[in-house]
Formats: sequence, C-alpha cells, structure tokens
Amino acid sequence: MSSEEEYFNVTDNYPASEFMTDYFVDDTNGDICYYENLPWANISVSVLYYLIFLIGSLGNILVIINMVFKEKRRRRLVDTFVINLAIADLIFVFSLPLWASTAGNNHRWVFGNKLCKISSYIIAVNRYSSIFFLTCMSIDRYLAIVKLLDFKHIRTQKYAVTISFVVWFVSMLLAIPSAYFKKLVQHDVIQCRDDPDSYFYRGFNLFAICLTFVLPVIVISFCYCSILNRLRVHYEYNRKLLHRRENSVKIIFAIVSGFVLSWLPFNIFRTIILCLEFNNVNLSCWSTVNHSFAIATCLAFVNSCMNPIIYVFLDRNFRLRAHRFLCCTFGNFRRRRNSVGSASMATESSLFAELSKSNL
Repeated sequence: MSSEEEYFNVTDNYPASEFMTDYFVDDTNGDICYYENLPWANISVSVLYYLIFLIGSLGNILVIINMVFKEKRRRRLVDTFVINLAIADLIFVFSLPLWASTAGNNHRWVFGNKLCKISSYIIAVNRYSSIFFLTCMSIDRYLAIVKLLDFKHIRTQKYAVTISFVVWFVSMLLAIPSAYFKKLVQHDVIQCRDDPDSYFYRGFNLFAICLTFVLPVIVISFCYCSILNRLRVHYEYNRKLLHRRENSVKIIFAIVSGFVLSWLPFNIFRTIILCLEFNNVNLSCWSTVNHSFAIATCLAFVNSCMNPIIYVFLDRNFRLRAHRFLCCTFGNFRRRRNSVGSASMATESSLFAELSKSNL
C-alpha cells in the first residue's frame, strides 16, 4: 500500500478525542505533515468527557424528575418539550464514557463495530432532536405571547405530545446515515470514524447542517424578535402577567443561546471541511482547521450538561422544587440510616444486658 493510500485524514473523525494523533502524511504537494501527539490534550479531553457525563447525568435526571412531579396547576405546555430535551441530553451523555475511554487509550477504539455505530447514532439523534425541541419551545412561546388568540385551540397537551413524537421520529430517521457510514478503520490503532470516501455522506452532512441548524436558527430568531417586540409594546398594560412570561422567555432564550453558541463553531468548521473535501483538497496539513474543529466538538458536547445549570441560575421555582426533592430524598435516607442505627444500638444494649445478667 502506498503512502497516499494509507494517509490518515484527521477531519473525518467526529469526537474531538480522535483529532490529536501523530502521523506522517504526504499531502498533494509532496510535503510531509506531522501531527504532534499531545498526551496532556488526550487526558484533558478524557477528563472533560467524564465531567460532562457526571454533570449531565445528574443534572438532566434532576430536570426530568422536577418536571414530571411538578404541581399540576403550574405545568405549562412547554414543559413537555423541556422533558424531551433533557431525555435527549441524558441518552447522549450515557455514550460519553466510551469516547472518554478512547481518548485516554491513545484514541484506540476497543468496543467493537456495533457500539461504534450505536454511539455515533446517539450523538446524531441528540444533535437533531435538541435543535428541533428548542425550535418547538421557541414557537410555543411565540404562539403564547404573540398569537395567543389565533392558535389557542391547538396549544394543548395532546398537541405537545404529538409534536414530540414527530421530532423523535424525524431525528432518528435523519441519524441513520451517521450510523451507516461510521466504521472501524485500522491506522496506528483501530478507530471509529466516518467513511472518508462517501460523496453521498458529505452531501448529506451539508444538507443536515442547513436543515437542522441554519433553518431552525432563522425560525428561532424570528420568534424571539416578535416576542421581544410584543413584550415591549404591551408591558405597561399588565406588568405582572408580562413579567411572568418575560421570565419564561428569558430562560428559553438562555437555553437556545447556549445551544447555538455551543454548536455554531462546530457547524462552521464542519461546513468548511466538507466544502474543501468536495474540492478534493487534502486536509492532512491543515492543522489550524483540524485543531479548531476538535475544540469546537468539545464545546458542542458541553451543551448536553448546560441546561440544568441554566435552570438552577434563572428559574427560582426550579431551584425550590429541586431543593425540596433533594431534602426529601436525603432526609428519608438519613432517617432510614438513623432508624437502622437505633435498632442496632438497641440490639447491642439488650445483648449487653443479657450478658451482664449471665455473669451475675
């Protein structure tokens, strides 16, 4: 096999942990390119993934429990989308230990071809479903504040559940190519990576960026511009009602902004890479693009644990319910432990009394 056939195109990997490896590559000009292996970078990525897994798991579980057991009179239609968004993030973070272990193992994939495809599929489903649910949340706030009288009849719980099923179905459908074109490739080590030879998958990725990022961001921007204009015009009429709606909009706006800022660099560099690949540009020596894409991927993954933190800081009711739940949970645990300890002490006391009597 010639050196051109066995080159390792670093930009074909998805998780950031696979972007940092040392390898000599001949580019199209005959130059030799060297990827510096940075052990500290591998360890940093691995630790970051484990940290996202820990915070994302606990945080999103708390969000789901908090919303499911929310008082009926306080439930809102948008809570259905919040729960589904937390479920999407929770499923995603459960796959991160695989990539964290891979980063710490010098990028060696040891979990087999099936888990390679499944984990890649989960990442894609999370990516698509998250932006769709955020779009639904934004549209719901738009209808509730700007078009309440026109669309009040469709803003029902049944409507929200139906839309959620549609979002999951479309997301799982769009994620199929991500699993199909992911495979194990042998270089210095076995790696889980995209198929670099598929023009169809490159075209699909460009289409997916437009459909699942550019278009939703346009829709979300329109919704919030309309909402802010309406709140500004009608603020003086009913300050209490508008203040409550304004707080709801503020929370959702923070969540949407966090998602866009997290995934925007990833989509920008992914688009650049795909366009260069369509023009048959060898990216082996484009270290700036490769490293920037790696950092952008890490930033995108951080978004999966960001929403619970936003709720804690911006939603007072969420903090109160979370505090009540944690106090109840750990309070019951403490009471059970104390009761077990009291029973054990009583048993020891009775045993000691019996022994004393026998010695007498």
